[in-house]
Amino acid sequence: MKNLYIIIFFLVSSFFLQCYFDFVIEKRFISSLLIVLSMFFGFYITSFAVFATSKYLSKLYQIENETDNRKTLLDDLLEIYSWPSYFLLSSIVYLIFLYILIENNFSKLLCYFSYLLWGVIALNIFYIFKTIRIFIKITRQSAKEP
Repeated sequence: MKNLYIIIFFLVSSFFLQCYFDFVIEKRFISSLLIVLSMFFGFYITSFAVFATSKYLSKLYQIENETDNRKTLLDDLLEIYSWPSYFLLSSIVYLIFLYILIENNFSKLLCYFSYLLWGVIALNIFYIFKTIRIFIKITRQSAKEP
């Protein structure tokens, strides 16, 4: 639920930012964003691969979550990574759709559809920093294990 509030906050802020400043969004900018988000997605896949080969995961699976005894710490870790991954994939689809709108000069639809762009960018940056921080903590903890 917390993630939903964060997403709503960023998207509403983005809407007002675009309404106020009325930024012109070009095809090259969208193309560059697609490249950057694809690199972010590569980071997520790589970190999943690192986690999958770590012996530390079996220990996380054995430790119960203190707040919800139906879940383990591994479930929490996967949940932390799943939200950003799904949002990133939906952002890539959004940018592809925006690119098509710009390419085909659908200016009226583009006007309204582009209002969410800055929120999408900010959310992806927020999530990538959050997941990198967690990835570093898990890697450090995993290295301490024999």
